[in-house]
This record gives sequence, C-alpha cells and structure tokens, in this order.
Amino acid sequence: MYSAIPCVVLLAAFLLYRLFVRQSLPIHGLRIAPAHQKHWLWGHEYAFWLQETNVKQSQHSRWAALLGPVYRIKAPLFNPDVLVVSDNVSTQHIFQHCYRYVKAPEFRPNAEKWFGKGIVWAEGEEHQQQRKVLAPAFTLASVKRMTDDVILCAENLNARLLKHLDTQVGEAASTNISAFVSSCTLDIIGRVAFGHDFGGGQSEDAKNISESWHSDVLLAHTMIGFCAPLLISKFPWIQKLPITALQNEGIAKRVAIRIGSQMLKENATNAAAMTDSTTDNGKDILTILLNNSRKTKESERLSDQVLLENISTFIMVGHETTACTVNFALYELAGHRDVQIKLRQEIHELGSDLNYDRISNLPYLDAVTRESLRLHPAAPRSDRVALEDDVIPFGSPVTTANGEVIMSLPIKAGQVIQIPISVMNTDPEVWGPDSHSFSPERWLTPEGPPTGRLPHGPYTTLASFLDGPRRCLGWRLAILEFKVMLTILIRDFAFERTGANIKEFRAATTQAFVGDEIMMPLLVRYLGGQRSASSED
Repeated sequence: MYSAIPCVVLLAAFLLYRLFVRQSLPIHGLRIAPAHQKHWLWGHEYAFWLQETNVKQSQHSRWAALLGPVYRIKAPLFNPDVLVVSDNVSTQHIFQHCYRYVKAPEFRPNAEKWFGKGIVWAEGEEHQQQRKVLAPAFTLASVKRMTDDVILCAENLNARLLKHLDTQVGEAASTNISAFVSSCTLDIIGRVAFGHDFGGGQSEDAKNISESWHSDVLLAHTMIGFCAPLLISKFPWIQKLPITALQNEGIAKRVAIRIGSQMLKENATNAAAMTDSTTDNGKDILTILLNNSRKTKESERLSDQVLLENISTFIMVGHETTACTVNFALYELAGHRDVQIKLRQEIHELGSDLNYDRISNLPYLDAVTRESLRLHPAAPRSDRVALEDDVIPFGSPVTTANGEVIMSLPIKAGQVIQIPISVMNTDPEVWGPDSHSFSPERWLTPEGPPTGRLPHGPYTTLASFLDGPRRCLGWRLAILEFKVMLTILIRDFAFERTGANIKEFRAATTQAFVGDEIMMPLLVRYLGGQRSASSED
C-alpha cells in the first residue's frame, strides 16, 4: 500500500503542474463563455450541439454578442480551452497560413470513411499537390463548359416537381423540397464530375447515396453522433475496434470508385488510340484531370485511387452543401413574397435563352445568392489546430477578463481554434443592426456593405467559402448551380411557408429539421406558362 503513495503524489504533482501551465498561457486572460452553460464532461461544446446554427439562435452568435469576437470556451473531455475567433484580421491570418493551422483531428477519420483521402482530407504538401492537379478542372473556363449540364438537370428537377404536383390535391401542395433539390444537385455533380447520370435520384446508386447520407446526418444529430468524433479524437485507437459502423466505407466512396474505375479503363483504351494532335473534348472533371495528367510528369500526377477518392469527395461535398443552401434560399424567398416577386420579374425578363453569362449578370439574382450564402453557410463553423507557436493579430482591440486591452494573442502549438463562419457573416458591427435579416437590397445600395471591414473570400466579401489556399475549390461551380436552380425554380413555381417549425442544425452540414426529421416543407404552386410576376396577385 505504501509503495503506491509516491505514485499518487507524483500523479497529483503532474496534474497540478499541467493545470499551472495551462493557467499561465495567454489564452487564459481572455473572457470565457458562461460557466452555467458548461457541461462537466463535454465542456461548452455541448451547448453548441444543443442549439440551432440559425444565425439568430446559434450559441456562437449569443456569446459573440456577450463576449466580443475573441473569447475562450471549455473543451470537451478536459482538454485545454478552445479559442473562438470571428475577428476578420485573425481569421484571415489563420486561413492564409492554413498549413500552420490544420483541420481539427476529429474531422479526418470521418472524412476518410465518407469519401476518402481527397483534397478535403489532405493536409500540408499532399494538399498542395492535390490542389495543383485539381485546380484546372475548376477554372472559370472549365465551369462555363459545365453550364449546359447544370441547366439540363435543373429543368429535369422542374419536370419532376411538376409531376409530383399533378398527383396532389389543390392549387398549392405541401412538398418536402429538400428531397427534390438534393436529387438535382446529385444529378449535377454526377454529370460534371464524371459524366454519370444518376437518373434524377431514381437510380439504385443515387438511392443508396441518398439513404446513406440521410442516415449519417440523422446519426450526427444524436448524442452518439455528437460523442463519437470527440472520443475518437481523444482516443484514436477506437478506430481500430472491430465495429462495423467504424470500419464501413461511405456509400458515395464505393459508388465513385466503382464507376470511376470503369471510366479509367475506358480512358486508357481511348488514350492508346489518340495521337498528340487529338484530344478528348470531355468537359467533366475526371476527363479534364486525365487529359491534363497526360501532359504532366509522372512524378506530379495523382494516383488513380486519389483521383477517384477526389471524385467521391466532389459527389458528397459538392452536392449536399449546395443543396442545403438552395433549400434555405427557397425558405427565405417563401417568407419574403416581395423579394420572390421581384426576382421572378428579373428572371422573366431574361427570356428562355439561358447561358452562363446571362444568368451570372442578373443583379437581383446575384444579391439573393449572396444574402442566402451569408445567412445560411453550408458549414457554419471551421475548426483548426495550430501546429506551431504563433501570434494571432486582431483587427480591433480586445479587452481581456482583467480589463487589459490587447491587439494580438500568443498561442502555443496544439491550440484548438473555432472560427464561427455564421458570426463573421452577420456581425452587427460590420453589417449593421439588421445583420440577421434577409435583405438582398443590402448588396444593391450605392454604398453597399463596408468592404474594408468584411470577411475575405473568393466570392466577394463572404466567409462561406473560406479563404486562403484551402478556400473551397469548387466555389464557382457551387454559385453556378445555385443561380441556375433558383432561376428555373422561381421562373415556374411560387413558394410559400407551411407554418411548420423548421429548425437549422449543424449535422455534418447545415440541415433543415422538422422535429427529428430532415426536411424542408414548403407550399409549392405551379405558375403555368405565365410570365408576369403580377400573375401571383
């Protein structure tokens, strides 16, 4: 018994030393989220999970209003405190030095399981190489060539929606629009990623992908789904346990690799018959990448497996993120009839000749797109871990818990950082007192938003696509999909809210829930062949 006493004393001394070291770090001078909202085991993370990600209801928004753009929270499982920053200068510093600030460790196991070791999973030099190889498939010229496929899929969506309404009773029918939108974005990404037709969501592969994703999202919305990534991050050996749910690969990953492998075989056969003067004019992403691969050194090429896992990544990340933002855009339009009518009038004036440039140049559609992305980013937050000691600058003074005013914060390697995108997009100090309101007109006023104080990003001044070397590679395609789908849907249908209590939760991506079900019920009415916005009156 006595021999155990020194061990206990040493353990106690070690824990006290760790506590002393933690308390001496500069981050502990920051203000902290309210203690009464902290869970004894899960820290303040549990409060985030319980609350909506809706910009008006999110815990990040409430604490930012209380504590400012820089504060700390208690981490789950007794880990060191987490730094939360929505200051634009701070986040720009982190995004620009993305290989110094990598994605949180709990993200990567799920990413590998769902869609493989593609660009979303990769870090450091591996990410740099993948991005260099993949970037030519997402240039403006490449995306423009995808427009016809995107328009075709959106028109097919309208046809399916009209067919559904024909089976309903009454002029307007309550419809779970998210099911239609998701099948359309899957159709689009199937065509533009590797020239595959998912049949309007009716093919066996499409149904399997949809059901798998639906199950994953529902799981993420449960206590098990909340706990599992945190436990795996803390105890990585859990991943090796012989548990089916931990070992099974994502359905989309399996589908992409199966279909893509066949395409690679066909491409190799075609390539053998091609000369230097002939080219494959395919416009899908996989064909573009394979064509470019022939022109590069073998040492700079991606393996077939990595190419296919990137296609898998595009299928899941590309279709579901766009779908969720389109769903919430329709919800906003359904609740703002004046905006919907004004948008429809602009679309009707466009006529039937749809192409990339004409759709892209519609000013009110562009304003609606920006406002929807501002209020409903597909990923409402981004988590990072510092790989080395650093000093994070602030764009405005931060007052610490003891009243000291600071303009930067030294951090240590291993510091976990949360960046709430939804807060950056709705900061009242930047966007004004109506920052949480849906108002496309804010983008059309002569003075416009205060550009000098807005977040940075590839799509003007929104943080929704992040920034820096890890900004969303497919942002141009996402904007094209969004605008084409809204154009064709609003042209032919009117949308109203049903009165259902729709809540917005973070479950893999931002999702609409009614109770425990993933759905976006809207009243949908076909406008016939009418081309006058006043026909709704």
